[in-house]
Amino acid sequence: MPKRKKHERSPRPRNRFGDPRRRSFAEKVVDSPYWPAMFAVNEAEARGDVKAALGIIQRTTGQLDKEQFWHPSRLERLDQMWLLGALVPRWAHSRWLLAQALQGTHPRNKWRMAKAINRALDVRGGPHPDRDREDDRIQILDRDWVYRQTFLYDLGGLEAFLRHDASGDLIAGTDRIWEWVRAPMRGVRLLGREPRHLLWEDPATGERLTTINIGAGLLVDDGECVIGRIVPIDGGSMFETAPLRVPEEVAYAVADEPERWIDALRDVSGRPDREPGEIWTHRGLRDYALLTDIPYGLVDLAMDAGLHAFRHPDEEADDLDELFDHPSDYPACLAAWLVRPATIRALRGGVPLEGLAALGGFAEFVHEPATSLIRDLADHHQEAA
Repeated sequence: MPKRKKHERSPRPRNRFGDPRRRSFAEKVVDSPYWPAMFAVNEAEARGDVKAALGIIQRTTGQLDKEQFWHPSRLERLDQMWLLGALVPRWAHSRWLLAQALQGTHPRNKWRMAKAINRALDVRGGPHPDRDREDDRIQILDRDWVYRQTFLYDLGGLEAFLRHDASGDLIAGTDRIWEWVRAPMRGVRLLGREPRHLLWEDPATGERLTTINIGAGLLVDDGECVIGRIVPIDGGSMFETAPLRVPEEVAYAVADEPERWIDALRDVSGRPDREPGEIWTHRGLRDYALLTDIPYGLVDLAMDAGLHAFRHPDEEADDLDELFDHPSDYPACLAAWLVRPATIRALRGGVPLEGLAALGGFAEFVHEPATSLIRDLADHHQEAA
């Protein structure tokens, strides 16, 4: 058999489009009405036009070969923006812009995506042994914290979106978004919590920091460390998304050299004395929420337990005690539940007087937009009376 010349290309693999039974979900989408709809929704969001984006989604909603096309987190964001309207804080508009930038559908982002995927794989220690290459790629694009940070910040995905794609109206609604572009990675230790604020310390310098409490501390105990980007907002600061809990040595390394945060993660993640999953870089997009830093699964569990405790006040609240080591975390969880689209619609249908009284007791302990939502419900009840 003759040898192939050194610079001769290998025969191209059979085009998967040739066998419809083997076509991937992504390949099916290209030939479907969802493909142009996806770009139309992207453009509507980039204009800041929530109504138009939802209209396109509603016209094309459904399933593609029994697979859901529109991501639930995207639908939730748009529903929240529409239902809450002017109640949505400006920092949430900034988070909405981040979610758009992360989609990275413009061809100019191809190299960013490839490089960010490789960095995420590097931190993980290489490709997953039980998944093929495409599955690994999809898992990283959808769920990896390192990928998100690298794509948006280290490789300039956020700045590129602001300069080339975001409209003036979209940017005008955000909260100091241009300052978010240059926010460094930080390593900090959680000192304590209050219902509306979390207290942190830079372990290298001793600097004290305060962020709004929308649930970033729920999975972090006092004295434990995280890494993340603390960004300015009107009247304070916050994490641009839920931070990553890490061992103390990683937080110290990142505090000393913020630009080497990936090296610090990789060095610790790859050590044989570390427990698998100790650093949880693999997280769902629903954890990158618009209005909370609490994973929605925990919100649902907590509210089920809380409603049970409300209906049965004489019983011991064991479930709540297991979920909340710190009572100050509960208002953030309640706020996350209140701003879920299903909750908003249900509450606008009417709230029993005793339920409204219970919610009213939290109005001073939760962050916007939950505070205004509770007050609007109370005002509506008074008008109806």
